[in-house]
Amino acid sequence: MQCELLMIGTELLLGQVADTNAAYMGRQLAGNGVNLYQKTTVGDNPARIVGALNDALARADVVLCSGGLGPTEDDITRECVAEALGWPLEYHPELYDAILARFNRLGREITENNKRQAMLPRGAEAIENPHGTAPGLIAASDRGVVVCMPGVPHELKPMLDERVIPWLKQRFSIAGVLRYRSLKVCGIGESRVDALMGDLILSGANPTVGLLAGADGVVVRIAARAETAEAAEALMDPVEAEVQKRLGGIAFGRDNDTIESVVDGLLRARGWRMAVAETSTGGTIAQRLLCLPTGSFAGGYVLAPDETARWIPPGPDEDDTPGGVPFDRQGVDMGRRLLLDFSVTCALALIFEPEAGRTVGTFLCPSGMRHFVLGHYGDGALSQLRLSVAALEQVRRFLVGLPDEV
Repeated sequence: MQCELLMIGTELLLGQVADTNAAYMGRQLAGNGVNLYQKTTVGDNPARIVGALNDALARADVVLCSGGLGPTEDDITRECVAEALGWPLEYHPELYDAILARFNRLGREITENNKRQAMLPRGAEAIENPHGTAPGLIAASDRGVVVCMPGVPHELKPMLDERVIPWLKQRFSIAGVLRYRSLKVCGIGESRVDALMGDLILSGANPTVGLLAGADGVVVRIAARAETAEAAEALMDPVEAEVQKRLGGIAFGRDNDTIESVVDGLLRARGWRMAVAETSTGGTIAQRLLCLPTGSFAGGYVLAPDETARWIPPGPDEDDTPGGVPFDRQGVDMGRRLLLDFSVTCALALIFEPEAGRTVGTFLCPSGMRHFVLGHYGDGALSQLRLSVAALEQVRRFLVGLPDEV
């Protein structure tokens, strides 16, 4: 069975609303063994919606639609489905009674245009919506199945999970599941990752391997289809082991793990807390660590690049100019100051080296110390993001016994 998504709404095309529904639908369908091959987004235009429905029905067995089921004049999904299938719209008083009862429970006055939500293409089945006024619909025709759900996320999600997916699994006898793992790789680019494991991407059938590059690293996605979740996990185990072997063991985490959550877990497992001094990253590391619910981060300083020397007194044999203190010494001295000021066991100091246009990092902890150098790619917030991830990756590698370069 092949499935497509049709996301309806001019606000999606204009970027006024982020299409979080499609991402959620993709994850839920994949996790339940439903093959999803294409997504189309179309504005609130009847001719284009009908055209998109016809195109999708020519390719897929099932078209899942989101949006356009409200009471207003631009909510035209029901009418477009009726036109595409050649089924006239019919009024269902029982649907209107359910909508009226919901309005009464909420203490709201119903308006005449809400009767539109009680219309269905002839032969279509209504899907109850206990979280809103717009019922969904399932229209099973000889051309394929069209399923329409509301565009409001808190209405769509339970309707998809509790009604639509079970209906699809029963209708098309879908017994298997699709499971995936997302491993993170920081510190090396997508091209190098591909060079090390590209043959796994080309040769994989089940499981499959894919790469996704982002500003904060590369995601290696492993996906497997099987009759049960346990069988799918067993299929992925040897592939993940081979990925780790090819990459020198630097891939980390699973699915929703982030570099900061992994570093936080490593620190907490040792009973350590960390303070951070940031120049080039502008407080980005602190921001990421503060978003975690746990407490390995104790605080820190955010300094302008030219303020570092003022915070670190020169040694006895050095003058008082910024260039008088080597950058690795600055990192050690700043790290020691963090240990004292915040009464912590670990310190991460990032010092900007203006002449070379790079950042020198120092990580201090009870088991030792690591110096590392970070090049700058991009500028502004993007550079701060990349540098923060690279610095935390150096901390992670040190804590798990990996070299700074792999």
